[in-house]
Amino acid sequence: MQFRVLGPPEIYDEVRQRSVRLTSPKQRVLLGVLLVRMGSPVPAEALINELWGRHAPDKAGNALQAHVSRLRQQLIEVEPSRANTPRLVARGSGYLLQARPDELDSVQFRLQVARAQRELKTDPHTACELLRKALKLWRGPALDGGSHGPLCAGVAARLEEERLLALEDLCDASLRLGQHRQVVGQLKELVVAHPLRDRFRDQLAISLQRCGRQSDARAAHVRAVPLRQIHEGGSRWHGPDAAEHHPVAGESRDADLADLAGRDGASGLELVRLRRRVDQLTSEQHTLRSEVERLMALVEERTSGRRRDSA
Repeated sequence: MQFRVLGPPEIYDEVRQRSVRLTSPKQRVLLGVLLVRMGSPVPAEALINELWGRHAPDKAGNALQAHVSRLRQQLIEVEPSRANTPRLVARGSGYLLQARPDELDSVQFRLQVARAQRELKTDPHTACELLRKALKLWRGPALDGGSHGPLCAGVAARLEEERLLALEDLCDASLRLGQHRQVVGQLKELVVAHPLRDRFRDQLAISLQRCGRQSDARAAHVRAVPLRQIHEGGSRWHGPDAAEHHPVAGESRDADLADLAGRDGASGLELVRLRRRVDQLTSEQHTLRSEVERLMALVEERTSGRRRDSA
């Protein structure tokens, strides 16, 4: 048996080589929640929150038990030999889904990507094969059609980030193999879909540069200036220094980076990536500081309100 979360939550019967049809959308949500906490009991209260949010029905506990019972029966139908030792069991005040890590597609994905990353610099051909195999495990957005509660939403976001990082690594490996013409089209689509991911933009500039399209390579960086201003409200650039706050200076720097990457190949790409990472961390630091200050203000406001109420 295989469990899948890289797409709609799903049970896959390896013996019959077919997906198991779940009886209702709530079954899919329940399966997804149990899988993101696989091997750990999930409290009934957390499951109810994921399944219904603020619109939990009366006697939500009974409704949850009914969904659990139906999902347990479906698992037993796939594995009749486990009728007396079901995978889905009550544990404390919640429920536990028992499965091995290698039975989950997200674990397989991460293992393939980790192997590819070890091969990326020394054997880009093998890295490409491993990354393509890993990305084929995806059937759609992670936990698609499942819960948007805090447990599933957080895991889905992390998995999506890992998918994009794997795509970035695949493009890196392809560029190392000299396949710049083959990846130009895909990189254009990725830059449009993810305009704030600098690594895709850097890779596009490198591939265009190697195709002899220097002006397009420069434009790939320059076009990112208004896009970033739109997404960040035009209030700041990547970092605190004045040059990066100034759009023209930012355009000039991006063009210089494109030239460096195209001229120096893999080493240039690494320098570009490191600079982008420094910019990203600087931006994240400012954002985190603002969020902490806002949180402290909210806590202080709530504390003051409680004091007034108690008085």
